[in-house]
Amino acid sequence: MKINETTGLYENYGIWHIPFWQTEMFALGVKIACAFVLCVLCFVAVWLYLRHKKRKKLSPTEQIVADLCALKTEYKVQAACGKEFYSSLSDIIKRYFFYCRGYDVLGKTDAELIKYLIESQVDQKIVDDIEYILHGSEIIKFANAQAMQERIVADYDKICLLIKNKQKPPAEKG
Repeated sequence: MKINETTGLYENYGIWHIPFWQTEMFALGVKIACAFVLCVLCFVAVWLYLRHKKRKKLSPTEQIVADLCALKTEYKVQAACGKEFYSSLSDIIKRYFFYCRGYDVLGKTDAELIKYLIESQVDQKIVDDIEYILHGSEIIKFANAQAMQERIVADYDKICLLIKNKQKPPAEKG
Protein backbone atom coordinates (compact mmCIF):
# COMPACT_ATOMS: atom_id res chain seq x y z
CA MET A 1 0.00 0.00 0.00
CA LYS A 2 1.07 3.44 -0.76
CA ILE A 3 1.03 6.42 1.66
CA ASN A 4 -0.38 9.68 0.44
CA GLU A 5 2.22 12.37 1.09
CA THR A 6 -0.26 15.22 1.65
CA THR A 7 -2.60 13.44 4.11
CA GLY A 8 -0.21 10.92 5.57
CA LEU A 9 -2.85 8.18 5.23
CA TYR A 10 -2.83 4.93 3.35
CA GLU A 11 -4.73 5.07 0.07
CA ASN A 12 -7.32 2.32 0.02
CA TYR A 13 -8.82 3.12 -3.37
CA GLY A 14 -7.15 4.07 -6.54
CA ILE A 15 -10.14 6.14 -7.83
CA TRP A 16 -12.56 8.26 -5.82
CA HIS A 17 -15.17 10.90 -6.70
CA ILE A 18 -17.45 13.52 -5.06
CA PRO A 19 -21.11 12.40 -4.51
CA PHE A 20 -23.66 14.32 -6.64
CA TRP A 21 -25.34 15.98 -3.62
CA GLN A 22 -22.02 17.61 -2.73
CA THR A 23 -21.42 19.15 -6.14
CA GLU A 24 -21.86 22.83 -6.92
CA MET A 25 -24.33 22.03 -9.69
CA PHE A 26 -26.65 20.23 -7.24
CA ALA A 27 -26.44 23.12 -4.76
CA LEU A 28 -27.33 25.56 -7.55
CA GLY A 29 -30.32 23.39 -8.57
CA VAL A 30 -31.59 23.31 -4.97
CA LYS A 31 -31.29 27.10 -4.70
CA ILE A 32 -33.22 27.58 -7.96
CA ALA A 33 -35.97 25.14 -6.85
CA CYS A 34 -36.31 26.91 -3.47
CA ALA A 35 -36.54 30.30 -5.19
CA PHE A 36 -39.25 28.95 -7.54
CA VAL A 37 -41.27 27.51 -4.63
CA LEU A 38 -40.94 30.81 -2.74
CA CYS A 39 -42.17 32.76 -5.77
CA VAL A 40 -45.18 30.44 -6.15
CA LEU A 41 -46.04 30.81 -2.45
CA CYS A 42 -45.81 34.61 -2.68
CA PHE A 43 -48.02 34.61 -5.78
CA VAL A 44 -50.65 32.42 -4.06
CA ALA A 45 -50.57 34.61 -0.92
CA VAL A 46 -51.10 37.81 -2.94
CA TRP A 47 -53.86 36.14 -4.99
CA LEU A 48 -55.70 34.98 -1.85
CA TYR A 49 -55.35 38.41 -0.25
CA LEU A 50 -56.76 40.19 -3.30
CA ARG A 51 -59.60 37.68 -3.57
CA HIS A 52 -60.47 38.19 0.09
CA LYS A 53 -60.26 41.96 -0.28
CA LYS A 54 -62.66 41.96 -3.26
CA ARG A 55 -65.28 39.91 -1.41
CA LYS A 56 -68.35 42.00 -0.75
CA LYS A 57 -69.04 42.45 2.89
CA LEU A 58 -72.70 42.62 3.84
CA SER A 59 -74.03 45.09 6.34
CA PRO A 60 -75.72 43.54 9.40
CA THR A 61 -79.18 44.29 7.99
CA GLU A 62 -78.31 42.74 4.63
CA GLN A 63 -76.88 39.70 6.40
CA ILE A 64 -80.06 39.27 8.43
CA VAL A 65 -82.21 39.48 5.28
CA ALA A 66 -79.90 36.97 3.59
CA ASP A 67 -80.28 34.63 6.58
CA LEU A 68 -84.06 34.93 6.33
CA CYS A 69 -83.90 34.03 2.65
CA ALA A 70 -81.60 31.12 3.50
CA LEU A 71 -84.28 29.74 5.84
CA LYS A 72 -86.63 29.54 2.87
CA THR A 73 -84.05 28.09 0.46
CA GLU A 74 -82.87 25.49 2.97
CA TYR A 75 -86.48 24.30 3.29
CA LYS A 76 -86.65 25.02 7.01
CA VAL A 77 -89.96 26.84 6.64
CA GLN A 78 -91.92 23.63 7.00
CA ALA A 79 -93.43 21.59 9.78
CA ALA A 80 -90.75 18.87 9.69
CA CYS A 81 -88.04 21.37 10.66
CA GLY A 82 -90.03 23.28 13.26
CA LYS A 83 -87.41 23.17 16.00
CA GLU A 84 -84.58 24.25 13.67
CA PHE A 85 -86.79 26.95 12.16
CA TYR A 86 -87.66 28.57 15.49
CA SER A 87 -84.09 28.28 16.77
CA SER A 88 -82.79 30.04 13.65
CA LEU A 89 -85.58 32.60 13.77
CA SER A 90 -84.83 33.40 17.41
CA ASP A 91 -81.17 33.94 16.54
CA ILE A 92 -82.08 36.19 13.61
CA ILE A 93 -84.43 38.28 15.78
CA LYS A 94 -81.76 38.76 18.45
CA ARG A 95 -79.13 39.74 15.88
CA TYR A 96 -81.60 42.18 14.31
CA PHE A 97 -82.25 43.95 17.59
CA PHE A 98 -78.52 43.93 18.47
CA TYR A 99 -77.06 45.17 15.18
CA CYS A 100 -79.90 47.22 13.70
CA ARG A 101 -81.54 48.64 16.80
CA GLY A 102 -78.59 48.70 19.23
CA TYR A 103 -80.19 46.61 22.00
CA ASP A 104 -77.92 44.29 23.98
CA VAL A 105 -79.92 41.07 23.54
CA LEU A 106 -77.49 38.56 22.01
CA GLY A 107 -76.94 36.48 25.14
CA LYS A 108 -80.51 36.56 26.37
CA THR A 109 -83.14 33.85 26.34
CA ASP A 110 -86.44 34.44 24.55
CA ALA A 111 -88.21 35.39 27.78
CA GLU A 112 -85.39 37.77 28.73
CA LEU A 113 -85.57 39.30 25.24
CA ILE A 114 -89.28 40.05 25.63
CA LYS A 115 -88.72 41.51 29.10
CA TYR A 116 -85.80 43.62 27.83
CA LEU A 117 -87.86 44.97 24.92
CA ILE A 118 -90.70 45.92 27.26
CA GLU A 119 -88.27 47.67 29.64
CA SER A 120 -86.65 49.48 26.70
CA GLN A 121 -90.06 50.88 25.76
CA VAL A 122 -90.10 49.43 22.26
CA ASP A 123 -93.35 49.86 20.33
CA GLN A 124 -95.90 47.51 21.94
CA LYS A 125 -97.03 46.10 18.58
CA ILE A 126 -93.46 45.02 17.80
CA VAL A 127 -93.10 43.45 21.25
CA ASP A 128 -96.40 41.59 20.78
CA ASP A 129 -95.34 40.34 17.33
CA ILE A 130 -91.94 39.16 18.62
CA GLU A 131 -93.57 37.48 21.63
CA TYR A 132 -96.09 35.75 19.35
CA ILE A 133 -93.30 34.50 17.07
CA LEU A 134 -91.02 33.32 19.87
CA HIS A 135 -93.85 31.42 21.59
CA GLY A 136 -94.54 29.64 18.31
CA SER A 137 -91.91 27.03 19.10
CA GLU A 138 -93.87 26.00 22.20
CA ILE A 139 -97.17 25.88 20.36
CA ILE A 140 -96.06 23.74 17.42
CA LYS A 141 -95.13 20.89 19.75
CA PHE A 142 -98.81 20.19 20.32
CA ALA A 143 -100.31 21.21 16.95
CA ASN A 144 -101.23 18.93 14.06
CA ALA A 145 -99.17 19.07 10.86
CA GLN A 146 -101.43 21.48 8.95
CA ALA A 147 -101.74 23.95 11.82
CA MET A 148 -98.00 23.70 12.43
CA GLN A 149 -97.19 24.52 8.80
CA GLU A 150 -99.59 27.46 8.77
CA ARG A 151 -98.07 28.85 11.98
CA ILE A 152 -94.51 28.50 10.69
CA VAL A 153 -95.31 30.26 7.41
CA ALA A 154 -97.22 33.02 9.24
CA ASP A 155 -94.31 33.59 11.65
CA TYR A 156 -91.81 33.63 8.79
CA ASP A 157 -93.88 36.19 6.87
CA LYS A 158 -94.34 38.31 9.98
CA ILE A 159 -90.62 38.53 10.78
CA CYS A 160 -89.78 39.26 7.12
CA LEU A 161 -92.27 42.10 7.14
CA LEU A 162 -90.92 43.45 10.45
CA ILE A 163 -87.29 43.43 9.34
CA LYS A 164 -87.88 44.73 5.81
CA ASN A 165 -90.12 47.57 7.02
CA LYS A 166 -87.78 48.58 9.86
CA GLN A 167 -84.47 48.75 8.01
CA LYS A 168 -84.32 52.51 8.39
CA PRO A 169 -83.19 53.78 11.79
CA PRO A 170 -86.07 55.12 13.91
CA ALA A 171 -84.80 58.73 13.59
CA GLU A 172 -85.24 58.70 9.80
CA LYS A 173 -88.91 57.78 9.91
CA GLY A 174 -91.30 60.35 9.52
